[in-house]
Amino acid sequence: MDYGGVVLAGVDGTDSGRAALQTAAAEAVSGGLRLVALHVRRSPRPLELMAWEAYPLAEQWRDELELEAWLQCALLLADLPLEWEYAVVDGEPAPALRSYAADRAACAVFVGSRIRTGWAARLHRCPALDLERRSPCRVRVVRFPDVPNTV
Repeated sequence: MDYGGVVLAGVDGTDSGRAALQTAAAEAVSGGLRLVALHVRRSPRPLELMAWEAYPLAEQWRDELELEAWLQCALLLADLPLEWEYAVVDGEPAPALRSYAADRAACAVFVGSRIRTGWAARLHRCPALDLERRSPCRVRVVRFPDVPNTV
């Protein structure tokens, strides 16, 4: 099922991003396609910009997420028979993924989404849903359970 030469995976250093990467990699390998792992570096929020004392902490957090996403790619994709690249863009996830997919003529975009229930599902606005509605290509939302940390 070859829709083009590039499969795009949204990676963010989380478990759901890793699940999307693994699913995208499997499709890229089976279709002989190139994989682009795209990390979207979120723009600073208005409150971050207003609270200049906290801005360096937010910037450090974004740097750590970017590094974690790259590390996951390197570890998960190292032994697979496929061509891949890691790219980083600034912006909001859904519009950035949509724009990148259009620019690269991607055949599919894979993104992770946590499975949330109750109030969490009502309050959380998942970028995957927006992307799914407006994407220039096929979108696969890989669901990942939102398991509470029990340490």
